[in-house]
Amino acid sequence: MSGHLPADVEAILQAGDLCYLAANGRHGPHLTPTVFALSGERVWVTTSRGSVKARAWAKDPRAAGLVRVGEVAAIFTGTVRTYDVLDPEAWPPMLLEAPSLVRAWVRFTRRNARFFAGYALDARNVPLSWSPPARVFIGIDLERLAIVGSEGVAETFGDWPRGAVSVPRFRARSAPVSVLEALPEDVREPLGEAGHGALALAGEEGLVVLPVAWVVEEGWLYAALAREVLALAGAGEPRVPAALTLDRASWWRALHMVGAMARGEAELAVVGELQAGRRSAERIARAAGVTGDAALVRMRPERLVWWRGFTSGTVAVP
Repeated sequence: MSGHLPADVEAILQAGDLCYLAANGRHGPHLTPTVFALSGERVWVTTSRGSVKARAWAKDPRAAGLVRVGEVAAIFTGTVRTYDVLDPEAWPPMLLEAPSLVRAWVRFTRRNARFFAGYALDARNVPLSWSPPARVFIGIDLERLAIVGSEGVAETFGDWPRGAVSVPRFRARSAPVSVLEALPEDVREPLGEAGHGALALAGEEGLVVLPVAWVVEEGWLYAALAREVLALAGAGEPRVPAALTLDRASWWRALHMVGAMARGEAELAVVGELQAGRRSAERIARAAGVTGDAALVRMRPERLVWWRGFTSGTVAVP
């Protein structure tokens, strides 16, 4: 966006540890946490040259992200620029932008020094795809920004939608086993059955990542949030492609990070607009920790992507 970043947004981006970053993958939104830095009014990250995100951004450079600090979060949408030293076509723009790239890399390295110390400590376990030669540097030009919390939207910058769509009726469902049961035990146990998460929704104007509280109820996975926060996604239909990321982060060692990403169709229910099933929806939202003018997002994905340190995998949901 033109001009300086709003001070409140910049403060959150400077204080947050991780950015939950989404790309439009072949199978819908792909959302994972990553270390980052803010420099030159861009958000900077690295990713493996062959990662899902790198391949997705090569086809569709739109990105969305979330940085959480306590009970508030800054969310953004923007456009990706990829800088790959092994790509000759990238050399001319890299030369032209060399001063800003150097500043960004220095800030990225200093800001995430504790994580690099963790990599050094765990060097025997670090895969090649995590090493500098296999990474590309990503700069995201920020276009829309907002500050949100559990109770609603505090500030917006840029053109955001305001209306939230909803299914007309909601009915609580029951599954024979928990949606998380297929995860490895040393991933499932740290995650538990409720917590804070990040939700990527494919709206009419592109991806948006929102902070949510999640809970497993009767085997189904739900995300709860304020109605006006859901409205920022700009979903044109009450069922949209989505990714919900649940994780337990480490302050400095990637080896200790645990998480899972559910991908699939999300069903959107604005509690106050339901013609039937309002009481059930309110109960589940309260179980997640959200009251007031709440919205509920239900997912029953076919597969889950999980990670534990440098190991990851995909499992089918029974």
